[in-house]
Amino acid sequence: MGLLRPWKVLLLDEVTVDLDVLVRSDLLNFLRSETDSRVCTIVYCTHIFDGLAGWPTHLLKISLGKVMSFDSVAEVERLLKEQGKETKNSALYEICLAWLKEDKKERGSRGKENRRRWSELDESIRGKEIDKGPPATRVERWRQVPVVKDV
Repeated sequence: MGLLRPWKVLLLDEVTVDLDVLVRSDLLNFLRSETDSRVCTIVYCTHIFDGLAGWPTHLLKISLGKVMSFDSVAEVERLLKEQGKETKNSALYEICLAWLKEDKKERGSRGKENRRRWSELDESIRGKEIDKGPPATRVERWRQVPVVKDV
């Protein structure tokens, strides 16, 4: 709905993740033509880089709530060539991959986080059990809804 009226800044987060290749291409072309034809900015957050080479003008890296890097894509590509890091992938992909590897080193693997199973959560968080019958599959458990009687 935000695309129906003019905007100056558009924030997009994973908007193309469920689109097929043709629709994704059409949407990105539309957004590019909008930024070319009038004064506006798109901030596009994604982890899918297919078809994005040549689309962004700048890259911004935010890690743990801090701006870590900001530069034009042309400058990033120049630096990658200078460092001899040319590959068959796009420069966009290569720089984002490097950033993700740095972040993983800094934060550690997700397996080391303090996670608990649903059954280990306090009843005040997970709610009361609805049915004490035979064990149900995950899908069946989610479909078990308490009956609300009229008062």
